[in-house]
Amino acid sequence: YYGWRWLDCLSSPEPRPLTSSAFIGSALLHACSMPLPISLLAAALVASIGVLFASTQHHHITEDKLRQSGLLFFQPDKFQGAKKKHRYFEGWYYKFVTSNDNAVLLGIDSNLSSNGDFSMAVVPGIFLGNATNSPESHAFVFVTLNGQRQHYYRFSLDEFSYANAHDEYYIQIGDNRFSHRGVSLNLYPREDDASLILRGNLTFYNTSSWPVSLFHLGAMGPVGWMPGLECTHGVLSFDHEIRGYLTFSTTKSSDIDSQTISMDQGRGYTEKDYGRSFPSTWVWIQTNSFRKNPGTSLFVSIARIPTPLFGWEFPGFTAAIWHKGMLIPFATWSGAKFEELRVSEDEVYIVMRSSRRINRRKKIDSNYRVEITVDRRNVPEVLLYAPVNFTRMEPFVWEALRATVHLRLTNYHSGEVYVDDVGDYAGLEVHGNVQWLVDNVCGKMPSSRIICL
Repeated sequence: YYGWRWLDCLSSPEPRPLTSSAFIGSALLHACSMPLPISLLAAALVASIGVLFASTQHHHITEDKLRQSGLLFFQPDKFQGAKKKHRYFEGWYYKFVTSNDNAVLLGIDSNLSSNGDFSMAVVPGIFLGNATNSPESHAFVFVTLNGQRQHYYRFSLDEFSYANAHDEYYIQIGDNRFSHRGVSLNLYPREDDASLILRGNLTFYNTSSWPVSLFHLGAMGPVGWMPGLECTHGVLSFDHEIRGYLTFSTTKSSDIDSQTISMDQGRGYTEKDYGRSFPSTWVWIQTNSFRKNPGTSLFVSIARIPTPLFGWEFPGFTAAIWHKGMLIPFATWSGAKFEELRVSEDEVYIVMRSSRRINRRKKIDSNYRVEITVDRRNVPEVLLYAPVNFTRMEPFVWEALRATVHLRLTNYHSGEVYVDDVGDYAGLEVHGNVQWLVDNVCGKMPSSRIICL
């Protein structure tokens, strides 16, 4: 943490001393007055020690107790932009999947009906434009159905509200409320890019978040302390059960064309992003609809990350498998490295391995090797809205919601197979110059980068 703060101090136009009652903070008090080469070396050393400490310590205080005590500085579920005035976005990504026969939508869009299977994403959020009073600043909710059609609902900033620091997480946009416990939707077209009326209430059971501690910022790990990150990611629930209903229609004044579907026995996933802008390049994969392993979830994010170090860019990655109530991370801080990364029009192929003892007292090792194959052939995609050049929200990110993933998780020492399964309804985004990621991810031979974030 202090290493990153030091770099932030060095990268600022005006020197800013670091203040802390801790011994290490006192040692760094005059960081900005030191010669630049010495400061950079010292900052890198302190950051490395911090990452090592954060990634190897076993913490006995639970996340719930930390939240109750008020000591947990970073709570990724809650709104992070209370003090932001411009150049900022924050969005929560709720994904719902059901294979219930009741999910066949009649009279709304024939392309949505697919053997009774149905997947959708609902993304509430807020965007603040380039200036404090930018007319482009607004709250929003967008909905994508089966990865084929998007509806973008725009709201004024006054219609956005959120939980305070000591309350349980929720956000509300107009008449739409989102929390860990479920969602309540009342969406209808205004003067925006939407033609669907969507109402309903969904309740979540047995949610499973990426744990957060004093040192680990969930999916970001210790890297989340790095100053100046353009985008920060969080996984709020790898998998949960859904109960409830949704009603779709295209005419507000009549119920003739409406269709109500049951989402009972469906499954959900929740994540979020916030920051200044999306990365220039990334690959994102997610599914928790495995045929033989209900409740197992896969999440992968690989991106090109700019840093305050002279504008240097590094490949960064964070990934995890949630299986039988256990989190299996694949990230730099978990000792993960790539063996292979290939991206083509037909598939995305990833092989990673992670070797680190994650619990010395219980002797639980993470000697895992994961092989991921995403089938992109004939998979429909929809163009989603995202922040562009700090100035506006615009549709420019292609996302699929019906890709297929073959996941094979093994112990790379013994060869024991933990998971060998196919996941349906996979979310997939491949954006920007992904060849740069292919050429630079750590561990893969050859690679021009020896550092990954």
